[in-house]
Amino acid sequence: MSGPEDAVTAALAAFKDALSRTENGLDGLEAPAKPEALAAAEKVLGLAFPPAWRRFLLTHNGGGAYETSIYGVGTDDGFDVAVLNLRAREDDLPEHLLAFAATVQGDVYCFDTQRAGEDGEAPVVLLDVEEGQLVPVAASFLEWLERLPRLETEVAESRGPQPMSIPEWEAFVLREREKLRRLSKTPARDLPMPDPERVRGDLGGKIPVDPRHLKPKT
Repeated sequence: MSGPEDAVTAALAAFKDALSRTENGLDGLEAPAKPEALAAAEKVLGLAFPPAWRRFLLTHNGGGAYETSIYGVGTDDGFDVAVLNLRAREDDLPEHLLAFAATVQGDVYCFDTQRAGEDGEAPVVLLDVEEGQLVPVAASFLEWLERLPRLETEVAESRGPQPMSIPEWEAFVLREREKLRRLSKTPARDLPMPDPERVRGDLGGKIPVDPRHLKPKT
């Protein structure tokens, strides 16, 4: 009869198999973590890491996968879990949240250790750094790992359209002004009909509104 260890082994194998068939393959994953480095990180942070993530670190000490940076322990590459969490706590990250990975946009995946089960596994939430909001994304590390290839898209869809940042708004305005300049020189009969899908794609799902005009969230 299979147990938790078998489930973790199977999940890690499936993750590596899928990742190996991507453009960069397994090149972004690091060598195994040293057990003493892992224990030291837990002691510094005062938290027990979810067992499945501990197993992952003892197989691959973090690294890059699907444009997501997974933190490691005892590293000097800028993605050390203890260093990053202590720094985040100085910026008011609650101590029960354990940041363990970051998206290319800078949002952070965290374990909510306050809601860990009897097996030590904890649900995963995404911390929207800009808005300061927590978005539930997975019931455990293994579910997060399995969903990782499509997770960014799924989270974006569940959150719905988001306001543009100031740099995105300014770039949008420049593009629209250039379009108007070109269109002003084009005969009406030659003007193409706008493609809604292409417009949405160009905006990356963002709402075209100057964020400086939005009311601050309470």
